[in-house]
Amino acid sequence: MRSSELIDWIHSARRFGEKKGLANMETLLSALGNPERAFRSVHVAGTNAKGSVCALIESALRASGYRTGLYTSPYLVDYLERIRLDGAPVDDAAFERAGNRVREAALSMPDLAPTAFELGTAVAYLIFAEQKVDVAVIETGIGGRLDPTNVIAPEVSVIANIGLDHMEQLGNTLGEIAFEKAGIIKPGRPVALYPQKDEAAARVIAEACRERGARLLRAESLPLTALAVNARGARFRCETPRLGAFEAEIHLAGRHQIENAHLAVAALELLAERGWTLTPEGIAAGFAAARWPGRLDWADDGLLLDGAHNPQAARSLRAYIEEFLPGRRIVLLTGMMRDKQPETCAEILSPVAASVVATQVEGPRALPAKTLADFYQALGVPAEASKDPFEALQKARLLAGPGGVTVACGSLYLVGELMKIGR
Repeated sequence: MRSSELIDWIHSARRFGEKKGLANMETLLSALGNPERAFRSVHVAGTNAKGSVCALIESALRASGYRTGLYTSPYLVDYLERIRLDGAPVDDAAFERAGNRVREAALSMPDLAPTAFELGTAVAYLIFAEQKVDVAVIETGIGGRLDPTNVIAPEVSVIANIGLDHMEQLGNTLGEIAFEKAGIIKPGRPVALYPQKDEAAARVIAEACRERGARLLRAESLPLTALAVNARGARFRCETPRLGAFEAEIHLAGRHQIENAHLAVAALELLAERGWTLTPEGIAAGFAAARWPGRLDWADDGLLLDGAHNPQAARSLRAYIEEFLPGRRIVLLTGMMRDKQPETCAEILSPVAASVVATQVEGPRALPAKTLADFYQALGVPAEASKDPFEALQKARLLAGPGGVTVACGSLYLVGELMKIGR
């Protein structure tokens, strides 16, 4: 099969795939010769910031001379974005070679019904093994304990910010959700932890580390000082026992990205403790080169794309607007999923919005555009619904006017649709 056919086949598993803990992954990978054992890895879980942290760690490792793999989700424009080799999306030939092997293995076991995410993860692991990467940075999908990615024994486990999301699958409290995220912690393997806003979540992670004999490094224990922050990035100084003191800059927008970089530094410090060859110069070069599209991403001076899709991310977006866009007319172009607390997100973002254009992305979980517009109207913000994202973008730009900013947010699916329009 060609790439497009394989992608369609993977997506078709959304209709017939059945999640059975880690059993599907273990069976499928065993049939493929256990490719997940052929490469070293860094495993990253969390509610928000996983992708940015993965991008920073991968870029630093690549700049330090390692051949890298990167597995993230979801994709924005092209499915192959999810699987990267040395910073670039995997090519069709490598994807087809691995994808057809996974398809053959899956079809040879008629009682096996893997999900689309399980199939995609198996393809990624097989590619990383075949391409002989030195290290793969792996982002979990949902949770951690039962996430399909969680069949690896990582060099370092990394846990980013924990918030209330995917509650139907993970639990109704931060402690319950933290328990699921802590499932990626392996016996004797160190853990880097983001500065948690909720101490109950941090305690759950710490207890899991004690039970499994895993060294815990809290990022906040490493001195870090922000030297400069602007609308497009930041510069900071940090210090660690192994890496020493150094300065670095990031071109990821938002003050919260400094904390994400702090966590990435902690993860790299743990790798250095385990004997990896890392230098401040290599890490600084990697951080400066790291990019993570679709997150506080300026398409042009009047259009800001941000995948903020839950209350935690909405708060970061609002803080960014208040700090870096004072005085500019803000028009929100937003589309959301029903299960992402859209009313709460509207309450958070309405104070910075002069007007709202609500739209709708594809899929059964999509919130109707009119319903989302009604949430903002009830909060006193002028809002209209435009189901088609392209038409919604045109309306939002007109409402923003010269000097204003259209802020597209609410879903990475929406951001991806807008990126396709811009191509």
